[in-house]
Amino acid sequence: MRKIGIIGAGPAGVFAAINIKNENNQVYLLDKNNQIGEKLKITGNGRCNVTNANYYDEFLENIIRNKNFLYSAFSRFDNFSMIDFLNKEGIETVIEEDDKVFPKSSKSSEIICLFESLIREKGIRFIPKTEVEKIEKSDCFLLETSRGKYEFDSLIIATGGRTYPKTGSTGDGYTFARSFGHKIINTKASLMPLYLEDRINVKALSLSDKKLCLKTKEKTYEIRGDIMLTPNFITGPAALKIQALAARDHLKILSIDFLPEYTYEMLDKKLISIFEDNSRKNLSNVLNILLNDQLVSILIDRLKINKDMKVSEVSREDRKRILDLMKAFDLKISQKENFNNAVITSGGVDLKEINPKTMESKLVKDLYFIGEVLDIDALTGGFNLQIAFTTAYAASLAIKEKI
Repeated sequence: MRKIGIIGAGPAGVFAAINIKNENNQVYLLDKNNQIGEKLKITGNGRCNVTNANYYDEFLENIIRNKNFLYSAFSRFDNFSMIDFLNKEGIETVIEEDDKVFPKSSKSSEIICLFESLIREKGIRFIPKTEVEKIEKSDCFLLETSRGKYEFDSLIIATGGRTYPKTGSTGDGYTFARSFGHKIINTKASLMPLYLEDRINVKALSLSDKKLCLKTKEKTYEIRGDIMLTPNFITGPAALKIQALAARDHLKILSIDFLPEYTYEMLDKKLISIFEDNSRKNLSNVLNILLNDQLVSILIDRLKINKDMKVSEVSREDRKRILDLMKAFDLKISQKENFNNAVITSGGVDLKEINPKTMESKLVKDLYFIGEVLDIDALTGGFNLQIAFTTAYAASLAIKEKI
């Protein structure tokens, strides 16, 4: 009976295991943790944004690195296949804003419980608290681990990337891949907050529908959406997305348009009108008509003008400076990376060395790579989890067909 080993019991590893297991094989699932799905627990803030309901073209547009690689695998098992799988297993799903798909219970534990149940039901051998120390290949794969030696006919690397290392994703898969001669594309933290070079005087401030323009040495990116300002970084959906798009660039300046609903000319006319109607009031109180109190304070601090000055005292030049800052508030972005606070890893095993239909290594027979360890990543919204499920399914199908 053929023995298949899977290193990593995250979404990709677990999904591969439950799709491979049949009466003709034995499946072993090894993980550093005591239970499966440690990273799955925290996805979607614990609600488990399991996939996205975008249709084919739109879905693939959200894959920002190497989407072409996924075409073959996605045609066999796509996002709607995943939704059908969950529904057939008794988990109701709901589609929320931006087509994000969640279990109706809004609990990642429901997905984990399903996977645990299927592991038991199918007779998959889960080996917890096990660190793989060395892998060699002769007639089969020889694994030296913290709990002894194992031999497998086929081996799947599903160790994840470098994000959330406390869940066990510490880059081990890259070490294993290199030991077999695979090239690793330099890894970067992606879907990470934008860290600031200089503090801004603000408490945590949520802002809806702002326009971000991120200038890098390589190009300029623009996106519109919700953000959160803090003294040291900017986060929120729009900030994470623009950081992901520029994750491999040299970051430079972020410009925030606080009033994107107005063109520059429209806002100038609006400001003139407001100033004319409130000429005897303090400047800060009048600017509050357009902006949040904290934003007004930030702007006035940057302009170095008296917040208590009367509107009638504001010069034409000062009005233009206020207008410029409202439409383009520049912040210098730090180059530092923080894999602890990044959602996904950009980079990984070079896809030129992987069969896109089967996820099998082109260098080593019966060796497979799935999920985040591969050099493929997407924007936030359930797309990265779907990449894990899709690549896992492709590998499982290929292994079963071989048997």
